[in-house]
Amino acid sequence: MIPFRLWLGALVALVFAMPAAARDVHEALRVEAARPVAPRMPRASFLQQAPVTDVTLSPDGGAVAFLRGDTRSRGVWLLDTATGGERMLLARTNVTGLAWTHDGRWLIVVAGERLSVLPALGATGARVLTSLGGAPRREFLAADPFQAAVLVRERTLDALGRPSGWRLSRITVDGRVSTLDEDPQRITGYAFADGRLAYLQHLRDGRLATTRLAADGSRHDVLLCGTLRRCSLWPVVAADGSVALVGDVGGDLRRLQRLRADGSLVERAADPDGEADVDEVVPDPGDGQPGILTFRGAVVHSVALDDTTRDRLGAIARQLPDRALTFAPGRSHWLVTERGGALQGARYHLFDTATGTLTGILDDAPLGARDGRPGRWLPVEALARQIPFDWTASDGRRLHGFVRVPPGRVARDLPMVVLVHGGPWNHVAPDDFGSGYAAFLAHRGYVVFEPNFRGSTGFGRDYLLAAGGDLGNGRVQRDIEDGVRALLRAGAGDANRVAIVGASFGGYATLLALTWQGDLFKAGVAIVPPADFAWDLTWIGRTREGTRLSRELPYEQWMAAMSLDPGDGVAMSRLHAQSPLSNAARMHRPLLMIAGGADQRVALRGVLAYAARLRLLDRPVTLLVDRDAGHTDAGDLMREVTFYLTADMLHRQIGGDADDPPDAAMIDDIRTNTLVPR
Repeated sequence: MIPFRLWLGALVALVFAMPAAARDVHEALRVEAARPVAPRMPRASFLQQAPVTDVTLSPDGGAVAFLRGDTRSRGVWLLDTATGGERMLLARTNVTGLAWTHDGRWLIVVAGERLSVLPALGATGARVLTSLGGAPRREFLAADPFQAAVLVRERTLDALGRPSGWRLSRITVDGRVSTLDEDPQRITGYAFADGRLAYLQHLRDGRLATTRLAADGSRHDVLLCGTLRRCSLWPVVAADGSVALVGDVGGDLRRLQRLRADGSLVERAADPDGEADVDEVVPDPGDGQPGILTFRGAVVHSVALDDTTRDRLGAIARQLPDRALTFAPGRSHWLVTERGGALQGARYHLFDTATGTLTGILDDAPLGARDGRPGRWLPVEALARQIPFDWTASDGRRLHGFVRVPPGRVARDLPMVVLVHGGPWNHVAPDDFGSGYAAFLAHRGYVVFEPNFRGSTGFGRDYLLAAGGDLGNGRVQRDIEDGVRALLRAGAGDANRVAIVGASFGGYATLLALTWQGDLFKAGVAIVPPADFAWDLTWIGRTREGTRLSRELPYEQWMAAMSLDPGDGVAMSRLHAQSPLSNAARMHRPLLMIAGGADQRVALRGVLAYAARLRLLDRPVTLLVDRDAGHTDAGDLMREVTFYLTADMLHRQIGGDADDPPDAAMIDDIRTNTLVPR
């Protein structure tokens, strides 16, 4: 346990963390080589689904709500934390999200285009509260922090049905609707004091304005956050009238600050390693103020903000040492969730605040992705660990990532696969088993490198913006290449057997790598890849996908702030000139592409045009198109086909372990969906 000194000395904090992983990759590789060689495990076991999802604790800690079942049929369940008994509230639903009302008597249910409540603890009568989506694009935000109600945001419409502004509303569980505020520009945040809306946050000329709403109805602007400055309001005002802010105002890393009524800011807590943004803030069940902060940089840190929470984290640490944990405190019990880079599926525990004991719950067997049959979680001891790896880019910036090495194998002798995350405004987290793709490739005998190149999230605003829009054959691509060469120098991977794989932006980076760095990368697999990033940025802005992707700023303003303004002819021309599509003649390496026929984010026409151009040039390209898949929702069969085809391609090109042969359904799917055969 590492003591953390807060800037405000009246508080006490404790860092609760998984063990600080060795940043010396040489030692880590030695440790991995000394582990027992993992037994062979079938491909399908890496695709197993968690049978329990959306696990959430009631405010009093008396019940846990969760979804149970596979993607085809889920039920809503409750677990009594005192007795361990379970009961089903709904069977065979299309529920996608759960939350509790403030009093814990009702369960809020998001299902398709409906927002409903179910009676949970002492309440009666299920009811639909409102529809979601539609012309107003109504969306559920959260449970009201003071009443048995929900908060929704929607567009206001003029007499002709055109969007004219934004509305924040409260809907009580008995269906009463009250408008809390309306604004011509998007409402992005709010905070309540004793049930009254006390602070409001909205866009103003591309910046976030925070307004204090006095009890007499007057309004006072107290903070204006610059473009792309992060300053999220905490929804509950403190007793002194100040409100917590999770942001990076006046600095780089997102951290916990406190906004006073006069607009002044007080610093409260940040990552003790000085590396990562606040990733999650958990409320104290007593006063609703922030109680625990979690950071995910190279390792997972959780910071407690008071003595009682510190003591309880310590008790949990003694019972679950060296684990990556997150917490949901209630008054009688806490829900503790365990995840890990080598842990398939989450593990759930209940911590009794009275006795200090910890009990495992919801230990259902995983389900087969395609047949739904119960199975067994992959054994942790047989999976590659997620090892933090830092490197210095060629321009001097320190960058972060992870490497996985098959246990019991000498890393220097193995082929390497670079697995590039999508986004690009995303990141690989330290407790991320994810889709199982990285774990599967490592198990098939590859060193797997996952770089968090500049432009990745989670490491501060400067890290995010350092890409400067240079997303062609430029700075971001150099980061990936620099990381590969640094890892090779450190003794991980055979320099003559390196391939690259990725989806979405990761697929685009794959195409760029084979186009411009073909001396290093010998083969690639690109899933839903834009072949011309500039064209795709422009196309998205003309579809509803641009609105979906824009959380605060309108799409064009957001892209401009990221130095990727689709209206900037010079910037777009530069990206187009460096694109894989414009330089198809440079690409000579074997390439497998997989695309979705219903993809609304990466236009299929662009993928088809690139594949056609490569085929005319007689380049070694294979293209599969799943006609029903979108950008991220490929079916279970196609997911397994993707795993198999990736492993087969890599085995043939850079010499990893051979994968299991495909079954009849997979063979038929491959035959049906292959538009450009190899």
